[in-house]
This record gives sequence, structure tokens and C-alpha cells, in this order.
Amino acid sequence: MIRVTAPARICLFGDHQDYLGLPVIAASINRYLTLEAVPQDEKAFVFELLDLNETRQLPLSVEASGVQTGDFLASSLAVLAQKGIVPHSGYRITIQSDIPVNAGVSSSSALIIAWMRFLIQAFGSFEVSAQELANWANEAEVTFFGDPGGLMDHYSIALEDLRVIYPSTKTTIRLERPKDLHLILVESGIAKETVGVLSQAKNRAIEALKIVQQKEPQLNYHKALPEDIKRFESILPSALFTYWEAAIANHQITLSALKLLQDNKADRSALAPLIAEHQYYLETAIQNTPEQMKNQMQVALTAGGEAVKVIGSGGGGCFFVVSNRESQPQIIDSLLEVGVSAAYPIQFTP
Repeated sequence: MIRVTAPARICLFGDHQDYLGLPVIAASINRYLTLEAVPQDEKAFVFELLDLNETRQLPLSVEASGVQTGDFLASSLAVLAQKGIVPHSGYRITIQSDIPVNAGVSSSSALIIAWMRFLIQAFGSFEVSAQELANWANEAEVTFFGDPGGLMDHYSIALEDLRVIYPSTKTTIRLERPKDLHLILVESGIAKETVGVLSQAKNRAIEALKIVQQKEPQLNYHKALPEDIKRFESILPSALFTYWEAAIANHQITLSALKLLQDNKADRSALAPLIAEHQYYLETAIQNTPEQMKNQMQVALTAGGEAVKVIGSGGGGCFFVVSNRESQPQIIDSLLEVGVSAAYPIQFTP
């Protein structure tokens, strides 16, 4: 039997930034998808999706042109075949997970990475680095389908730990973990709107930049400073200005947090205000936080939380709460009383 796992991830800083080529600070967390595979005589993959109470069969090879949108198991097969990893025997595969689905913590990326890890282990004839695996997983989930996502999910999950990720150069650096940054993951119970939110935010941020570059061609989001927000407000339609503002402001927030982390000055009291500021722009400019989730967040803050932030593309899904350890039980109880699906402490992995 072959057994592989992949964790979930959260983004601390840089949501809606990686698809603009800007850095993000993200971490793998201790919620896992587990894949177990046993050889079988039939030359096919037979899946038992235990959490969904479903079964599925997949041939050993697929035509890329015939892969249905969102079929990540099939797209992963097609991508790995291009890399020279071609299955030649069948397996019966069980998959189970305690990662919330469609909730912003990358259950789909965890599935792709676990599935690719198995295929590489079972049929690969050469070493594949964790970063190469991350790039291939991104190809299978994002590039293959022409989706608007970035690299954050795949790098966080494949390489694990707390990291700054630079999408424009496909590089990453592990960061020291703040010792007193206690986090609660909250499953809001609100379905997430991944592609719609991502597409609108990405397209509008890019459109805003194109207008600005007509006046100042050398300026981009990497170079833009806080004073550039207001400097170009008069030439941007209001529908685009908020995305221009959010891209620059959230980039500066991420850089501030990165400096604290790299200088070993990142404790909870320093990071919580930056997380709260990041959420402000996600909520008001990107508009990715539904009213019901805002109410849940306020409950968490009233019960002792020091900062809250939606995770991933938003529109629903999960958020996390920053607090001291002693406040966590009260925060969790208060959230459960107002009807969230689940709330529990999380830690970074490995």
C-alpha cells in the first residue's frame, strides 16, 4: 500500500496579491487530506471518496482535450504524462480529509498534491523536488484550465511551514514562526465564490494598472508606494480605484509583516494590527467578505479576538481569528452559538 498526505493552508498576508506577481506570506496547517492506494488487477484507478460517499473510476491515461472543467484528478494525469510519469497498472484508492471543502483553505490543491505524490511514487523513475511538485500542481489546477489563481496554494502545501512566496520569480523562503501567534480556524458555513471573486479582483486590478501606465509606463504594483494611491485617483473610474488602492495597500502591509518576521520582531501584538488592516482592504475594496461573515467576525472580536481575516478568494468560506491562548475557548463557544459550522485552534506544519 502507498499512503500519502497533504495539508491545508492559510494565507496570513497577501490574499489577492499572488496573481499580480506580488509576494504572499502563507503557511500549511494541521488539517490533512490522506490518500491510500492498493494495487489491483484492473488497469484503472478506482476511487473511494469517503467524505463524499462517492466512487469514481479513471483510466490510466487521459486526453488533455477531453478533460472536463474542474476535474483535477484527470488534469493531473495529463500534466504528469507530459513530464514522463505514465501509469502502467491499476490501483484502488481511498481518499479522506478533514480539510473544509470550498472554504478557502485549498482542499483542491491538497487533493492535487497528494494525488501527484502518489503517482510520482508509484510510477516515477526520477527525483521530483517539492518545488517542482508545486509547479506541476499549479499547472494542473490553474494553467490547465486557464483559471485566475496564483502559486500560493501549491507552494504552501508542497513545501509546508510558514513562508514568503514570490510568484514572479517562483521562489520562496521559510520564515521563523512567531511564538505567540495563536490562531482559530472558523468554518463560516457560507459557500465560497472562488472563480468569480478572483476573476473580478484580478481583472480590475490589471485594468486599473493599464490606465495608470498610460501616464506613467514604468510604474507597476511592485514599485507603487502608498502616495501613488491618491496620486492617480482622478484618472481611475471609482469601480477600478478600490482595486488599485487594495493592491498597493495590501502589498505594503505584506512587506511590513515580512520585515517584522525577518527581523525576529514579529509577535502577536505586532502582527495583529497588520492582519486587521489587511482585512479592512479585503472587506471594503475587494469586497470579498459577506455580511453574515462580518457578523461572525465581530462576535469573535467581542469574545476576545485581536484580529480576524477571511482566507483565500473570499465570498464565503473560512476566516481565522488571532488571540491569546486563554481566550480561544470563549471565542470558539461564542462562534458556535451564532451558528458557524466549526471553529478550532490550528497550528502550522510540519
